[in-house]
Amino acid sequence: MDEMDKDRNEGKPLDGNKKLPLGLIPLQAGCLTFALATVAILVGLWLDTRLGTAPRWMLILLIGSAPFTLGGVFFFVRASLRRMRAQAAVDEGEDQHDE
Repeated sequence: MDEMDKDRNEGKPLDGNKKLPLGLIPLQAGCLTFALATVAILVGLWLDTRLGTAPRWMLILLIGSAPFTLGGVFFFVRASLRRMRAQAAVDEGEDQHDE
């Protein structure tokens, strides 16, 4: 790699690292799903112990949280992809400007 290539790539991730954020999107979406389901289960268990209704509220809240979880994941992934496309457009503009 000559000096010109080193200067052009300085401060920019290598091609292998550009795929890292794309691989983190499903991981973050899964963490969001896990967090919302955990909150629904804990609140449901708390309500069940307070009201003396065995698994009723836990199941209601767990099943009821599914649409919110899916909506949250959808909007999270959509926003992440929008940011990545904007960054790719900026990077592409810089690459064309450098040439």
